[in-house]
Amino acid sequence: MAPWKALPEHLDPQAGRLVDRLRRLKDATGLSFTALATRTSYSRSSWERYLNGRKLPPAEAVTELAALAGADPDRMLALHTLAAQTWTGPQTKGPAVPGTSGAEPEPAEPAGEPASEPAPEAAPEAAPEAAPAPAQAEPDGPASVPSVLIGKPDGPAKPARARRTVLAVGGALVVVAAVLAVVVTLALPGRDSAGTGEEEHRRTAAEEFAFKPDRTYDCDIHRFEGRLYAGHSDTQDALLQQISTTWGVVEAQCLLEHRGYRIGGIDGAYGPATERAVKRLQDAEGLVVDGIMGPHTWEALRR
Repeated sequence: MAPWKALPEHLDPQAGRLVDRLRRLKDATGLSFTALATRTSYSRSSWERYLNGRKLPPAEAVTELAALAGADPDRMLALHTLAAQTWTGPQTKGPAVPGTSGAEPEPAEPAGEPASEPAPEAAPEAAPEAAPAPAQAEPDGPASVPSVLIGKPDGPAKPARARRTVLAVGGALVVVAAVLAVVVTLALPGRDSAGTGEEEHRRTAAEEFAFKPDRTYDCDIHRFEGRLYAGHSDTQDALLQQISTTWGVVEAQCLLEHRGYRIGGIDGAYGPATERAVKRLQDAEGLVVDGIMGPHTWEALRR
């Protein structure tokens, strides 16, 4: 396999690291540029520009190459995000059509007519008015006196006794429920304020972390048992360094920002800004200044 060309001198170290890692992934696949174009959504000429450092590859291209080489796509996306912040060359706007050369077109708009809005439902026809009852014809002769029924009510009697019974039963059930709630509260241990505080503290992120460019996270800064937490990880000794992407990184970034060591954004990617903030913390706490999160740095950060 022919040696790679030297990268352009204007590339930032982060961009150079991304291109170098992409070159190694391509070498690991054993594919030529032509074969790479047939296996991905990008042309041969596009891959030549990406891997020679002349153009920033899109995130989708990085993900596809990582999949072909069996590499971790999250780590590669983290590298891509860091490189995009300092890239000085042209930026890629959209995926290229496989097998073509020249400029990469913008993604095509989806074909087809937009779905038409559903026709409004026809208003229900007004029900015809009931015809008035025909007036009863008065009998001929002298006016008759309406008869009065003695001892019969005007309508059916209301079930007052049944309603009173239902209300009484409902009131009794409410009282029983209230008594049971008090008994359960007194009988079950661990439901005091301390137990509630621990439950609130344990609401950390449960799903597996997946790095997504441009996504940021909120911080729930609180103290629990004398230590500072941000609601994303309980770790005390996780080793973090460039380019780690975990919930532990989110936790560390939140606590660094809370302590005044600015990093710019809580994105879960351990980049240069996070490393500089860690070094400033280590220097202030009299620790070894290496920019790596370890047990001693976690202890200082959670005080």
